[in-house]
Amino acid sequence: MNPPSDFLLIERINQCPKLASLQSINDTLANLLDSEDSFVGQIAEVIRLDPSLTTRVLDLVNSIFFGSKEEHHITGVEEASIFLGLNRIRELLAATPIIEEISELGKKNKHFSWESFWRHSIGTAILTREILSISENKVEQEADYVAGLLHNLGILILAITFPENFHQVHQSSHSSLQELTEKEISLVGWDHAKMGAYYLWNHHISEEIVEAVHCHNHPEKATHNPALSASVQVAEFLVRNLKIKGIEKLPHPKEEDLFTLEGWKILFGEIDQENIEGIKQRIDSSVERLGQTLQTII
Repeated sequence: MNPPSDFLLIERINQCPKLASLQSINDTLANLLDSEDSFVGQIAEVIRLDPSLTTRVLDLVNSIFFGSKEEHHITGVEEASIFLGLNRIRELLAATPIIEEISELGKKNKHFSWESFWRHSIGTAILTREILSISENKVEQEADYVAGLLHNLGILILAITFPENFHQVHQSSHSSLQELTEKEISLVGWDHAKMGAYYLWNHHISEEIVEAVHCHNHPEKATHNPALSASVQVAEFLVRNLKIKGIEKLPHPKEEDLFTLEGWKILFGEIDQENIEGIKQRIDSSVERLGQTLQTII
């Protein structure tokens, strides 16, 4: 059976509901975070208006700083914001509306494994930012986190637009990512990276993020900002190595394969072995912190 035409594929993707713009409350908070005159109290007031963001802020700070010691738990948003700092607030700000909006999309497919999908996506987002920082590359504000968060959006788009084909792809295991994407292409004509990138491009997401989503499996093909695509690839590999695999049934990666990734070569290929050890230690520290963070976000 031949895959559908590009015309049909595009038509179905175009029928997917549009991701809502970030709500005004999140725009307000973003402006406060960018302001040199921001006060923690002001930021806390805006966070309080969003119950979902409030819950995530409190859960995260209590998990990281106090563990299971309930007598020390923080219940106030302002105090929690002081503990977390503005960078972590930014991450929650980026994640919360996107998770909620895309979760609404996903209700169209009851077989979609939400927890696996989001744990993998958020883990990749957090590490994309850290790896990009370690490699001393820069992107537009929040592009690193959002690119990591949305890198597998095309899997959800496939589940919504071609549910039977989605089931065919994900009901069985694959020996490699290449085998999985080839199966997608044979069934619908595009792989999930291209589907996600087209969806985001069609909804006017920045070129930097669209390219990173499109090229995260092959960052060597990126032309606008290869470092961002490379960081997403490396981050996703490390997240899979933590057994946070998402919904794809792929083999557990071998740790030594990290250094053969095109993304690793783009980011660190010219660095001598002595400095590589220092980079690896910093990445290992980031990976170690990741599990604790994920427990509170999802």
